[in-house]
Amino acid sequence: MQLKYTHINLYEYFYSLVKQIPDGYITTYGELARALGDIRAARAVGYMLSINSDPEGVPCYRVVHTDRRVGKYALGVEEKERRLKKDGIVISNGIVENFNDRFFSDFKTDYPLIKLQKEQERIGQFASFEDVQVADSYAAIDVSYDGRNGYGAMAVYQDGGYAIKTLYQQVDFPYIPGYLAYRETPFIEQLSEGFNGMLIIDANGILHPRKCGLATFAGTIMGRPTIGVAKSLLLGKPDLNGYIVYNGEKLGYMINRHCIVSPGNMIEMESSIRKIKLLGKDKYPDILKRVHNATVDFRKRRLPS
Repeated sequence: MQLKYTHINLYEYFYSLVKQIPDGYITTYGELARALGDIRAARAVGYMLSINSDPEGVPCYRVVHTDRRVGKYALGVEEKERRLKKDGIVISNGIVENFNDRFFSDFKTDYPLIKLQKEQERIGQFASFEDVQVADSYAAIDVSYDGRNGYGAMAVYQDGGYAIKTLYQQVDFPYIPGYLAYRETPFIEQLSEGFNGMLIIDANGILHPRKCGLATFAGTIMGRPTIGVAKSLLLGKPDLNGYIVYNGEKLGYMINRHCIVSPGNMIEMESSIRKIKLLGKDKYPDILKRVHNATVDFRKRRLPS
Protein backbone atom coordinates (compact mmCIF):
# COMPACT_ATOMS: atom_id res chain seq x y z
CA MET A 1 0.00 0.00 0.00
CA GLN A 2 1.33 3.43 -0.98
CA LEU A 3 1.22 5.70 2.05
CA LYS A 4 0.74 9.43 1.63
CA TYR A 5 1.48 12.25 3.99
CA THR A 6 0.53 15.89 4.37
CA HIS A 7 2.53 18.53 2.55
CA ILE A 8 1.85 21.84 4.27
CA ASN A 9 3.45 25.24 3.97
CA LEU A 10 3.44 26.01 7.67
CA TYR A 11 4.99 29.43 7.09
CA GLU A 12 2.01 30.56 5.03
CA TYR A 13 -0.42 29.06 7.51
CA PHE A 14 1.33 30.76 10.40
CA TYR A 15 1.41 34.18 8.76
CA SER A 16 -2.32 33.86 8.06
CA LEU A 17 -2.82 33.44 11.82
CA VAL A 18 -0.79 36.57 12.59
CA LYS A 19 -2.94 38.53 10.14
CA GLN A 20 -5.98 37.65 12.28
CA ILE A 21 -4.77 39.77 15.21
CA PRO A 22 -7.13 42.79 15.14
CA ASP A 23 -6.01 46.41 15.20
CA GLY A 24 -5.43 47.51 18.77
CA TYR A 25 -4.79 44.00 20.10
CA ILE A 26 -1.78 41.85 20.93
CA THR A 27 -1.14 38.14 21.37
CA THR A 28 1.79 36.00 22.55
CA TYR A 29 4.27 33.57 21.05
CA GLY A 30 2.73 30.79 23.13
CA GLU A 31 -0.80 31.60 22.02
CA LEU A 32 0.22 31.39 18.38
CA ALA A 33 1.94 28.06 19.08
CA ARG A 34 -1.29 26.79 20.63
CA ALA A 35 -3.19 28.01 17.56
CA LEU A 36 -0.85 25.87 15.46
CA GLY A 37 -1.64 22.95 17.75
CA ASP A 38 1.44 22.48 19.94
CA ILE A 39 3.03 24.76 22.54
CA ARG A 40 6.40 23.23 21.60
CA ALA A 41 6.19 25.33 18.43
CA ALA A 42 6.75 28.53 20.44
CA ARG A 43 10.40 28.81 19.45
CA ALA A 44 9.50 28.23 15.80
CA VAL A 45 6.90 31.00 16.16
CA GLY A 46 9.66 33.38 17.22
CA TYR A 47 11.81 32.29 14.29
CA MET A 48 9.04 32.68 11.71
CA LEU A 49 8.26 36.14 13.04
CA SER A 50 11.94 37.10 12.83
CA ILE A 51 12.12 36.31 9.10
CA ASN A 52 8.76 37.85 8.18
CA SER A 53 9.39 39.50 4.81
CA ASP A 54 6.14 41.49 4.88
CA PRO A 55 6.01 43.46 8.17
CA GLU A 56 3.29 45.73 6.79
CA GLY A 57 0.98 42.95 5.67
CA VAL A 58 1.81 40.52 8.49
CA PRO A 59 1.69 42.57 11.75
CA CYS A 60 4.26 40.61 13.73
CA TYR A 61 4.82 43.62 16.02
CA ARG A 62 1.56 42.65 17.73
CA VAL A 63 3.17 39.54 19.24
CA VAL A 64 4.65 39.94 22.73
CA HIS A 65 5.87 37.72 25.55
CA THR A 66 3.53 36.00 28.00
CA ASP A 67 5.14 37.96 30.85
CA ARG A 68 4.02 41.16 29.01
CA ARG A 69 7.50 42.11 27.79
CA VAL A 70 7.36 43.75 24.38
CA GLY A 71 10.17 41.58 23.02
CA LYS A 72 12.28 41.85 19.89
CA TYR A 73 11.31 43.08 16.43
CA ALA A 74 13.10 42.89 13.10
CA LEU A 75 12.80 46.67 12.64
CA GLY A 76 13.97 47.39 16.20
CA VAL A 77 12.32 47.50 19.63
CA GLU A 78 11.70 51.26 19.42
CA GLU A 79 9.78 50.81 16.18
CA LYS A 80 7.78 47.95 17.72
CA GLU A 81 6.82 50.12 20.68
CA ARG A 82 5.93 53.02 18.39
CA ARG A 83 3.58 50.83 16.37
CA LEU A 84 2.00 49.29 19.45
CA LYS A 85 1.42 52.69 21.06
CA LYS A 86 -0.15 53.92 17.84
CA ASP A 87 -2.56 50.97 18.17
CA GLY A 88 -3.49 52.05 21.70
CA ILE A 89 -1.26 49.61 23.57
CA VAL A 90 0.06 51.17 26.79
CA ILE A 91 3.75 50.43 27.36
CA SER A 92 5.87 51.33 30.39
CA ASN A 93 9.54 50.34 30.65
CA GLY A 94 9.12 47.72 27.96
CA ILE A 95 6.04 46.16 29.60
CA VAL A 96 2.50 46.09 28.15
CA GLU A 97 0.30 47.65 30.86
CA ASN A 98 -3.11 46.93 29.33
CA PHE A 99 -2.19 43.36 28.39
CA ASN A 100 -5.37 41.67 29.66
CA ASP A 101 -7.70 44.20 28.04
CA ARG A 102 -5.99 43.92 24.66
CA PHE A 103 -5.11 40.21 24.59
CA PHE A 104 -6.36 38.29 21.53
CA SER A 105 -6.70 34.51 21.41
CA ASP A 106 -9.76 33.86 19.24
CA PHE A 107 -7.86 32.49 16.25
CA LYS A 108 -9.72 30.70 13.51
CA THR A 109 -7.57 27.59 13.11
CA ASP A 110 -7.83 23.89 12.42
CA TYR A 111 -4.74 23.18 14.58
CA PRO A 112 -2.54 21.68 11.85
CA LEU A 113 0.07 20.24 14.22
CA ILE A 114 -2.58 18.18 16.00
CA LYS A 115 -3.55 16.76 12.62
CA LEU A 116 0.08 15.95 11.87
CA GLN A 117 0.44 14.19 15.23
CA LYS A 118 -2.47 11.91 14.34
CA GLU A 119 -0.97 11.30 10.91
CA GLN A 120 2.38 10.33 12.46
CA GLU A 121 0.62 7.86 14.75
CA ARG A 122 -1.19 6.35 11.76
CA ILE A 123 1.93 6.06 9.61
CA GLY A 124 3.95 4.65 12.51
CA GLN A 125 1.52 1.74 12.74
CA PHE A 126 2.69 0.54 9.32
CA ALA A 127 6.38 0.44 10.28
CA SER A 128 8.02 -2.99 10.38
CA PHE A 129 10.74 -3.96 12.83
CA GLU A 130 11.72 -7.25 11.26
CA ASP A 131 14.86 -7.66 9.17
CA VAL A 132 14.39 -7.76 5.41
CA GLN A 133 16.87 -8.76 2.74
CA VAL A 134 18.32 -5.68 1.04
CA ALA A 135 21.14 -4.88 -1.36
CA ASP A 136 24.56 -5.11 0.28
CA SER A 137 25.11 -1.36 0.31
CA TYR A 138 24.31 1.52 2.60
CA ALA A 139 24.00 5.28 2.45
CA ALA A 140 23.57 8.16 4.88
CA ILE A 141 21.43 11.27 4.45
CA ASP A 142 21.63 14.63 6.22
CA VAL A 143 20.36 18.18 5.65
CA SER A 144 21.72 21.52 6.78
CA TYR A 145 20.02 24.91 6.53
CA ASP A 146 20.41 28.59 5.94
CA GLY A 147 17.06 30.11 6.82
CA ARG A 148 14.44 28.46 4.64
CA ASN A 149 17.07 27.08 2.28
CA GLY A 150 17.83 23.38 2.73
CA TYR A 151 21.03 21.68 1.58
CA GLY A 152 20.72 17.91 1.54
CA ALA A 153 23.32 15.28 0.82
CA MET A 154 23.47 11.50 0.50
CA ALA A 155 26.75 9.63 0.91
CA VAL A 156 26.76 6.16 -0.64
CA TYR A 157 29.49 3.76 0.41
CA GLN A 158 30.87 1.82 -2.53
CA ASP A 159 34.20 0.33 -3.59
CA GLY A 160 35.91 1.48 -0.40
CA GLY A 161 34.92 5.13 -0.87
CA TYR A 162 31.96 7.49 -0.84
CA ALA A 163 29.85 8.86 -3.67
CA ILE A 164 28.07 12.12 -2.76
CA LYS A 165 24.75 13.30 -4.16
CA THR A 166 23.36 16.72 -3.23
CA LEU A 167 20.00 18.47 -3.37
CA TYR A 168 18.98 22.08 -2.75
CA GLN A 169 15.40 23.15 -2.14
CA GLN A 170 13.45 25.67 -0.13
CA VAL A 171 11.65 24.25 2.89
CA ASP A 172 8.06 25.03 3.84
CA PHE A 173 8.24 23.72 7.39
CA PRO A 174 10.32 25.21 10.25
CA TYR A 175 12.14 23.09 12.79
CA ILE A 176 9.74 22.00 15.54
CA PRO A 177 10.75 19.17 17.90
CA GLY A 178 8.81 16.03 16.98
CA TYR A 179 7.92 17.14 13.43
CA LEU A 180 11.24 16.83 11.60
CA ALA A 181 9.68 14.37 9.15
CA TYR A 182 7.61 17.14 7.55
CA ARG A 183 10.76 19.18 7.02
CA GLU A 184 13.16 16.55 5.69
CA THR A 185 11.23 13.63 4.16
CA PRO A 186 11.09 15.40 0.75
CA PHE A 187 14.91 15.49 0.76
CA ILE A 188 15.16 11.79 1.63
CA GLU A 189 12.64 10.79 -1.05
CA GLN A 190 14.49 12.63 -3.81
CA LEU A 191 18.06 11.88 -2.74
CA SER A 192 17.47 8.14 -2.32
CA GLU A 193 15.62 7.63 -5.58
CA GLY A 194 17.11 4.59 -7.32
CA PHE A 195 19.10 3.46 -4.27
CA ASN A 196 18.12 0.02 -2.90
CA GLY A 197 20.31 -0.44 0.16
CA MET A 198 20.02 0.52 3.83
CA LEU A 199 19.44 4.20 4.56
CA ILE A 200 21.01 5.69 7.69
CA ILE A 201 19.24 8.90 8.68
CA ASP A 202 20.67 11.62 10.91
CA ALA A 203 17.59 11.61 13.18
CA ASN A 204 15.52 9.28 15.33
CA GLY A 205 13.48 6.30 14.22
CA ILE A 206 11.02 4.76 16.65
CA LEU A 207 12.55 6.78 19.52
CA HIS A 208 9.91 9.48 19.23
CA PRO A 209 6.84 10.65 21.22
CA ARG A 210 4.59 8.99 18.64
CA LYS A 211 7.05 6.22 17.66
CA CYS A 212 7.44 7.87 14.28
CA GLY A 213 10.62 9.91 14.05
CA LEU A 214 12.08 10.93 10.70
CA ALA A 215 13.77 7.58 9.98
CA THR A 216 10.57 5.65 10.71
CA PHE A 217 8.30 8.15 8.95
CA ALA A 218 10.37 8.37 5.76
CA GLY A 219 11.21 4.66 5.73
CA THR A 220 7.56 3.69 6.08
CA ILE A 221 6.35 6.19 3.49
CA MET A 222 8.90 4.88 0.97
CA GLY A 223 8.75 1.22 2.03
CA ARG A 224 12.52 1.26 2.56
CA PRO A 225 14.83 -0.09 5.31
CA THR A 226 16.10 2.73 7.53
CA ILE A 227 18.02 3.28 10.75
CA GLY A 228 17.91 6.46 12.80
CA VAL A 229 21.09 7.76 14.42
CA ALA A 230 20.73 10.93 16.51
CA LYS A 231 23.44 13.08 18.06
CA SER A 232 21.44 13.83 21.22
CA LEU A 233 18.76 12.18 23.32
CA LEU A 234 15.27 13.44 22.44
CA LEU A 235 13.36 11.58 25.13
CA GLY A 236 13.55 8.61 27.47
CA LYS A 237 16.42 7.46 29.67
CA PRO A 238 19.12 4.83 29.18
CA ASP A 239 18.91 1.73 31.36
CA LEU A 240 21.94 -0.07 32.79
CA ASN A 241 22.46 -1.90 29.49
CA GLY A 242 22.31 1.23 27.33
CA TYR A 243 18.78 0.80 25.96
CA ILE A 244 16.69 3.96 25.86
CA VAL A 245 13.44 3.37 27.70
CA TYR A 246 10.38 5.56 27.21
CA ASN A 247 6.95 4.78 28.67
CA GLY A 248 8.24 1.36 29.68
CA GLU A 249 9.43 0.39 26.17
CA LYS A 250 12.91 0.01 24.74
CA LEU A 251 12.88 2.36 21.76
CA GLY A 252 16.57 2.94 21.16
CA TYR A 253 20.13 2.34 22.26
CA MET A 254 22.86 4.72 23.40
CA ILE A 255 26.23 3.76 21.95
CA ASN A 256 27.56 6.95 23.52
CA ARG A 257 26.15 10.36 24.46
CA HIS A 258 26.35 11.56 20.86
CA CYS A 259 25.33 8.38 19.07
CA ILE A 260 21.79 7.20 19.79
CA VAL A 261 20.42 4.43 17.56
CA SER A 262 16.80 3.55 16.93
CA PRO A 263 15.32 1.32 14.23
CA GLY A 264 13.49 3.18 11.50
CA ASN A 265 11.78 0.60 9.32
CA MET A 266 12.32 -2.97 8.10
CA ILE A 267 15.02 -3.77 10.64
CA GLU A 268 15.10 -5.20 14.16
CA MET A 269 16.38 -3.27 17.14
CA GLU A 270 19.40 -5.56 17.65
CA SER A 271 20.26 -5.54 13.95
CA SER A 272 20.22 -1.75 13.83
CA ILE A 273 22.50 -1.58 16.89
CA ARG A 274 24.96 -4.10 15.40
CA LYS A 275 25.03 -2.26 12.08
CA ILE A 276 25.83 1.14 13.61
CA LYS A 277 28.33 -0.32 16.06
CA LEU A 278 30.11 -2.03 13.18
CA LEU A 279 30.16 1.12 11.07
CA GLY A 280 31.32 3.39 13.87
CA LYS A 281 33.37 1.01 15.99
CA ASP A 282 31.38 2.18 19.03
CA LYS A 283 31.64 5.81 17.91
CA TYR A 284 29.57 8.07 15.67
CA PRO A 285 29.78 6.48 12.19
CA ASP A 286 32.21 8.04 9.75
CA ILE A 287 29.63 8.01 6.96
CA LEU A 288 27.38 10.32 8.98
CA LYS A 289 30.27 12.70 9.63
CA ARG A 290 31.07 12.72 5.93
CA VAL A 291 27.51 13.36 4.82
CA HIS A 292 27.14 16.18 7.37
CA ASN A 293 30.34 17.78 6.09
CA ALA A 294 29.01 17.38 2.55
CA THR A 295 25.87 19.37 3.40
CA VAL A 296 27.96 22.14 4.98
CA ASP A 297 30.33 22.30 2.00
CA PHE A 298 27.38 22.31 -0.40
CA ARG A 299 25.73 25.16 1.51
CA LYS A 300 28.93 27.22 1.49
CA ARG A 301 29.36 26.71 -2.25
CA ARG A 302 25.83 27.92 -2.97
CA LEU A 303 25.86 30.94 -0.67
CA PRO A 304 27.14 34.20 -2.16
CA SER A 305 30.64 35.09 -0.97
